[in-house]
Amino acid sequence: MRFLHKSLLTSLLLVFAQLVAFSQNTDLQQLVTPTTGVLAGSVCNESGDPLAFANIIVMNAKDSTMTTVAQTDANGKFVISGIPYGKSYLSIEYFGYGTYTTAPFTLSQNNPVYKIQRIRLDQKSTLLDGIEIKAEIEMLESNLDKMVFNVESSITAEGATAIEVLEEIPSVDVDLDGNVTLRGSENVTILVDGKPTNLTLDQIPANLIQSIEVITNPSARLEPDGESGILNVVLKKRKERGFNGMISARGSMELFRNKPKIGSYSGTINLNYSYNKINLFLNYDLRGHNHFNGGSTDRRSWFGEDTTRLLQENYGKFGGYNHNLRTGIDWFINPKNTISFTFSYNNNKNSSFSELGVEDDSVKMEEFLPYEKYFQYSEGIGKRNNYSGTINYKKTFETKGMELTADIFYTHNNRNNTDTTFQDFSFPIQHLDITQKSVTLDKNTNASAQVDFITPVGRKGRIETGYKLSFRSVGEDYRFYEGNDSLPITLDDSRSNNFVFSEWINAAYIIYSTSFWDKLKIQGGLRGEIANTTSDLKSSGEVHKRNYYNLFPSAHIRYDITKEHSLQLSYSRRVSRPSIWQLNPFVNVSDRQNYRCGNPDLLPEFVNALELGYFMAIKKSSLSATVYYRQRTNIISRYTEILQDTLDGEEHTYTLTTYQNLKNSQNFGIELVYGQQLWKFWRISLSGSFYRLIVNSDDMIDDYLARDWTWRVRLNQTFNLPKDWQLQLNFRYRAPSITTGSMGWGSGGVGQGKQSGNYSLDFAVKKSFLNKSLVVSLNCRNLVNSYKNKIETYSYRNNYGYHAYSIRERGRLNISLSISYKINNYKKRMEKTMGGDSEEIEFEE
Repeated sequence: MRFLHKSLLTSLLLVFAQLVAFSQNTDLQQLVTPTTGVLAGSVCNESGDPLAFANIIVMNAKDSTMTTVAQTDANGKFVISGIPYGKSYLSIEYFGYGTYTTAPFTLSQNNPVYKIQRIRLDQKSTLLDGIEIKAEIEMLESNLDKMVFNVESSITAEGATAIEVLEEIPSVDVDLDGNVTLRGSENVTILVDGKPTNLTLDQIPANLIQSIEVITNPSARLEPDGESGILNVVLKKRKERGFNGMISARGSMELFRNKPKIGSYSGTINLNYSYNKINLFLNYDLRGHNHFNGGSTDRRSWFGEDTTRLLQENYGKFGGYNHNLRTGIDWFINPKNTISFTFSYNNNKNSSFSELGVEDDSVKMEEFLPYEKYFQYSEGIGKRNNYSGTINYKKTFETKGMELTADIFYTHNNRNNTDTTFQDFSFPIQHLDITQKSVTLDKNTNASAQVDFITPVGRKGRIETGYKLSFRSVGEDYRFYEGNDSLPITLDDSRSNNFVFSEWINAAYIIYSTSFWDKLKIQGGLRGEIANTTSDLKSSGEVHKRNYYNLFPSAHIRYDITKEHSLQLSYSRRVSRPSIWQLNPFVNVSDRQNYRCGNPDLLPEFVNALELGYFMAIKKSSLSATVYYRQRTNIISRYTEILQDTLDGEEHTYTLTTYQNLKNSQNFGIELVYGQQLWKFWRISLSGSFYRLIVNSDDMIDDYLARDWTWRVRLNQTFNLPKDWQLQLNFRYRAPSITTGSMGWGSGGVGQGKQSGNYSLDFAVKKSFLNKSLVVSLNCRNLVNSYKNKIETYSYRNNYGYHAYSIRERGRLNISLSISYKINNYKKRMEKTMGGDSEEIEFEE
């Protein structure tokens, strides 16, 4: 009776749906898109009579989520388009018959059309025992358009954050400060579900992430921001029928300077309820964290005959907790209209402390004469609130392949941070001890409205077009207070700052794509943008306005040599716009030895990117090889120079780090990703990249720091063992390379430099219990690693310059234990396939 009731509800859901009817000569290939394929088949009863209005439910084989629904026509036939590439299966229901579940099938760019055999349903009213359908999905999927890292397939991602997941992805690197680079460039755009975000990546738990997409040469449909490409974090949104969910918990410890420290801890709950036309989901994550760091700096600087030496030793801890809430609803109004609402909220509170020892000496005849020596202790507290909302609408039409989508997005972030610093001087003795306090209030807002339309043109062509209006406002109110042993702490207006940056962008695009002989596919697009920006330094009355118009063309040519081998040539023009921190002209002098400021005259950076890719997939092997070339102009680069002035009546030497536009650069390289199923239980993924960078800075940067050959390699191994055991080993190595990372204490320091190589080995083991409903994972990150990062920086001029060595240190080992439990585990509780014979039916392409 439960099955009859379930079938009746599904039938009522679809009884008013419009019929999907095609004749025998339907051109299925016309319904194929760059990211979705087509499925065709028919359903009949035991006697071979067609079953009209049977419910066809397309399910994602990875997690058994519902992709789409349709019905057979009056002749029992169905054609379903818009199915995302990957593994899927069908669940067919008809009143009075048993549910028929097909074996998984695969749609891909090489095989975008799948014609399923005629399905016979047996008229039975009882439900047989369930069977398990396994549809393993690769952790790393690489093709010509993008690289997809499936987080659920990574054991080492259990209980981690997005920043730790990125460390496993080829071509992506993360430094000790959490800065992300793609193919050696920091100019990468990070999106969440295709939208900008105010959250940092360490605030997004991996348990809420479905996959991360690496798109190095996107089409004109996507925003052109990000010189090296786009990293899109795709969050989970389940669509299993009925009620289901997952609860998980994690705790960790790490080893820092050979001492065990309490690491991070988290608790997550994911719930989903799907009934009739409504799908509801709720995700909540509580996460606490502790991070430890240390380092040292040894810098020599000179002005004519005067030479000074700076020594710094620092140790710090940063901790706090996050609350992440995300909820939403999908309303399937009818088969042609769907609307979705999503809301998320993040609350973050943190605290930090650091200790810094500073010794600044004058050098005379190789003797070090103390000039200044002090010990600095800092502590800070901060809190952040971020909320965002999205409305999505999708409409399909009678004309197959025609689609209209509309999106409205809004996010707002408030941050309040207070830092207090005590400087205890031991030399000179008469120097008064200093107390400093800074209060920072941030308000960030992003909003956008977008509409996109797709329509078929001719036999195999189609046109995509759209418009987007976006607004961004970033404000920072920084107040600086100072006092000493004889003066109370008071507000210093000369070192306080209130800066607001706003930007409006109107953008429109058009893309035309077509195919020839079913082997050659061509796509060309053009995006135009009008941007209006305002930088307002309210504390001084400086206002900088810029208005500019730019065109961003893109082109993709794909040739399928055979079903197993493909080639693609692509081109795009992209932009990197300056951030508020790069534009803010206020000089921050909270670190006496390392000043920093932005540059309001910065211009956007532009890049022309060309890629040639080859992709091969044969049985248990896959290979992706990409050769790329990037030509950049107006390069936005962190730049450091040594300066000298008078402080407290004495000559004072310090560095000033700001941002400059370098003239141009050339970057070319090769990237390889190889996957192999060695045995049934053992799969490997080997990736590597090698590239050359040549920077033309008009002598702003020394030649040695403007030329770079470097490479990196990753090896991921997954072992599926008996008794539901899984093991994973990940190794990565990055060769020495040019860096624009900071040196010294805090966020100050230098730009141009060279950093040492880095390597690490991660190990994870997972065991499933209770029919895979309960999962326990042990994760050891940085089991073997180079936990110290060495940076050499320098600048030589005619009569002045500096040369510095710094060391950045992190935890050597992080061990975590994760436990998760699935509620109503539909992924492994599938209904048994019913019926008997099947026969092939023909559809013309």
